[in-house]
Amino acid sequence: MNLDRKHLNEVQFARAFALFAVLAVHSSSTGVGGSGEGSIMLLIYNFFNIAGKLGTPTFIFLSSFILFYTYYPRELTTKLFVKFYQKRLLYILVPYFLFSLIYYCINIYLNGSFAGFSFLIQDFLSKLATGKAYSHLYFVFVSVQFYLLFPFLLLLFKKVRFIRKYSIVIGIVLQWTWVLLNAHYFQIQLKGSIALSYFMFYFLGAFLGVYYEQVLDWFRNWKKNFLRVSTLFAGYGFMLCFYVGMYYLIRTNQAVFSSRMIEFAWSTYALFACLVVFIAAHLVNFQHSRISRKFWYEIGTVSFGVYLIHPLFLLFLRMLLPGGDPLTFHGWQLITFLVTFFGSWGIVRLAFSYLPMSWIIFGKGGKVRAF
Repeated sequence: MNLDRKHLNEVQFARAFALFAVLAVHSSSTGVGGSGEGSIMLLIYNFFNIAGKLGTPTFIFLSSFILFYTYYPRELTTKLFVKFYQKRLLYILVPYFLFSLIYYCINIYLNGSFAGFSFLIQDFLSKLATGKAYSHLYFVFVSVQFYLLFPFLLLLFKKVRFIRKYSIVIGIVLQWTWVLLNAHYFQIQLKGSIALSYFMFYFLGAFLGVYYEQVLDWFRNWKKNFLRVSTLFAGYGFMLCFYVGMYYLIRTNQAVFSSRMIEFAWSTYALFACLVVFIAAHLVNFQHSRISRKFWYEIGTVSFGVYLIHPLFLLFLRMLLPGGDPLTFHGWQLITFLVTFFGSWGIVRLAFSYLPMSWIIFGKGGKVRAF
């Protein structure tokens, strides 16, 4: 395998898709809560709110993919891992600390919960260490856990062929073992903040990162593998309908499902979604126009920064939510989504383009790529 693998535009395309999924979930939550049971608008909000739950698993999958794609062919040295952790400290943990502090201070101000500096410092450090400073920051906390595991897992993948070959199955088994053990023994409430809850996506990314060239050849020969590709998309479509429908029944009090069934629906849907997003990103690179590729690449480039800042827009726009008739309410939800997306994108892009050391705020970025 070549040491220098080519740069993949597809990763940024896929990140852009995942970002829109995250925005769909977060932007639709108020609409879900404000729509009456049985209304058409609840159907619409519920669809975007649940279909978008592929976002976090896809980001984890992509993070794993690019790590194994980049580092698997290389010789493992102390210098390599020191540089690896330096990059993560600078481009991930520094912005994470900054935004954790920002959201924590905003919460204190809005809730009027000032209780003395000593308590606040202890409380902030506790939430910083567990990804609880704001609801969306758990993702960074989970990512840090995977970064800590990465050298060990990379070594296993390089040394043990069985783990490489069957990594997808191993990831599914490990994740479900954790889910069942937690349900019966550990009973950790915030299991979504534990890396084990996403092992199937991480191991899927590792598998594709190691065998990327072979997988790409398989995908390019899609006519020969048409049945398998069609089955994959059909599986995604079925799980999308099943998962969205399940939550609609729950929210309209028409059915009750066990936590195991909900976990199965989410994880299976998200696993199919990761593969569909991966394929869709390659289709964009193969088929779409230069302008389209440039747009998706740009959104992927700013995705981490947008992920960090977008809840600020949602928070303040919801504080401005006007009262009145349903048309005003639903129109404001659309306005909220558009302002959140374009506002976040604009701020992050301006920072990357004109602000020195913008990585302190939004992580690693870059100028708009020419195609």
